[in-house]
Amino acid sequence: MITSMILFPLVGFVINGLWSLGSARSGRRVPPSVSGAIATLAMAAAFVSALVARSQLPSDGAIEVECFRWFTLGTLAVDFKLRLDALSSLFTLVITGVGTLIHLYSISYMSEDEGAGKYFAYLNLFCFMMLNLVLGSTLPQVFLGWEGVGLASYLLIGFWYREEANVSAGQKAFVMNRIGDLGFLIAMFIGFKYSGSLDLAVIEKAVLPGAVATSFVLLVFLACTGKSAQIPLFTWLPDAMAGPTPVSALIHAATMVTSGVYLLARLSPVISQSASGMMVIAGVGAITALITAVIACFQRDIKKVLAYSTVSQLGFMFAACGVGAFGAGVFHVMTHAFFKALLFLGAGSVIHALHGEQDVFKMGGLKSKLPVTFWTFTAGWAAILGLPPFSGFFSKDEILHQALVSRSGSGWVFGILLIAAVLTAFYMTRLYLLVFFGSPRMEKSKFDHAHESPAPMALPLVLLGALSLAGGFAGEPVHLPHPEAALSTPAWVIMIVSVVVAVLGATIAYRRYAGGSASAEPATDVFRIDAIYSRVFGGGLRATASATGWIEERVVQGLIRMVAALTDLSGNMIRVLQVGSAQAYLLMMVIALVVMVLYFLKGMVQYGNL
Repeated sequence: MITSMILFPLVGFVINGLWSLGSARSGRRVPPSVSGAIATLAMAAAFVSALVARSQLPSDGAIEVECFRWFTLGTLAVDFKLRLDALSSLFTLVITGVGTLIHLYSISYMSEDEGAGKYFAYLNLFCFMMLNLVLGSTLPQVFLGWEGVGLASYLLIGFWYREEANVSAGQKAFVMNRIGDLGFLIAMFIGFKYSGSLDLAVIEKAVLPGAVATSFVLLVFLACTGKSAQIPLFTWLPDAMAGPTPVSALIHAATMVTSGVYLLARLSPVISQSASGMMVIAGVGAITALITAVIACFQRDIKKVLAYSTVSQLGFMFAACGVGAFGAGVFHVMTHAFFKALLFLGAGSVIHALHGEQDVFKMGGLKSKLPVTFWTFTAGWAAILGLPPFSGFFSKDEILHQALVSRSGSGWVFGILLIAAVLTAFYMTRLYLLVFFGSPRMEKSKFDHAHESPAPMALPLVLLGALSLAGGFAGEPVHLPHPEAALSTPAWVIMIVSVVVAVLGATIAYRRYAGGSASAEPATDVFRIDAIYSRVFGGGLRATASATGWIEERVVQGLIRMVAALTDLSGNMIRVLQVGSAQAYLLMMVIALVVMVLYFLKGMVQYGNL
């Protein structure tokens, strides 16, 4: 079942990919309903396989399937082996379950797109690579999936490649992820050096020297900052909203961006060996959660608000891992997959109804027009705010509690996350009110023609809404070691505090945007981070190239000109001898022969042989 789990999306990718290539040559359009059905059935079959594999999983063990010998390098032999345990099983269920719903949603969403066949092939490829990532038993295999989801993400972000902005967004994501991947590779080499193996089960048990452990943790975290969009490598994710909305739901809400949290949880025994490394993870996570929450408060694009919200929620997950609460971080991965996929698909339903409009200040009054979208979006809104009994309440409360009481936590991490929680409630309530309440602010024709999404789009909303409501009652899905508590603050106190701050943020937004009557606000890049990066790295590289240009001009070009001059000189010297006369060439041969004979006679006289 484990092998079939990854083969089903691979088969879907091959079928849709080959069909799409054939249609491009023949000029016949691939029917979106057919290609979508193939891709969705492939994912549904993978989900069933994941459920069956989960039922066969031992309570405290793992299932391993050795597929083939991947490569041999000297004495190092690496097998392509799949390993299913409690952690990887949770991720496979999220990937295949949420992935199936997003594939189903895409059938209607992409029904008018000419490249639907290629789109569904890319979606299946992404899920195949993501499953390789979480089921890989060795670091090279995890890295294969790590790079594979990066490639698929690039293809999907720039799917509408005729728009230059979409292509640039895909390139930006690709480049920023490569920076993080360097950290992954170096960490892999360190893990092999000190454990003698690339197998994750062996590396997890390795005991690293203090400085080496810190280096290893920071390099792994560098890899995670790229894939999971943490400071400083987070600016690619908001731009990645250029892709189709279901792509945003799948890649940038439910699966790929959480792979960094998966890697930290998988390597948690080694990560826990460096207190300073964990402090860095907690601090960066908390600051990311705060800064991106502030930025989200000033966005007008409905998908950009949700994008910055995703980065902020990832900050909560990393902060949890940084204080040692890996289980709480993984718990939030699960609940976040439910409510953020729901919010993105709900946003897609709104955009679909308004024929591509994404500005929240050009919406309003859609509650009556889109009842299914409204009520399911409400469930996602309540979940991300952390209101009981919705799923986000349980995971967010656990993270806040562990950030305060854990020995690896601190009051300032807890305080930053609490402020981020207030801002989350503010910008999500702002979005909620501007989209669904008040008088319509779009063109009358758009409002009149707005209608609820068809059943293939509505059904995933309903199912994700139910999961957003009840998913938190399952509790922490993976029992990872809990951090040692340094404070004895009761959990119910933090629970009350987290609800109060959520209500506070929502109330402030309600007083400002109630009725949806607020005047349009400009979208603002509060911290101008992209501009700073462009000036420092883009401008800095150009300035460096300009300052060192004389090396190219005087040294490199000078050497090239000198070689050319010497070649020209030698050619001119040899050309003197090329007179084009057979008699002259014969004379030269005679002279050369006489010189050689005289040379040998001289040597013989010198050594007394003549």
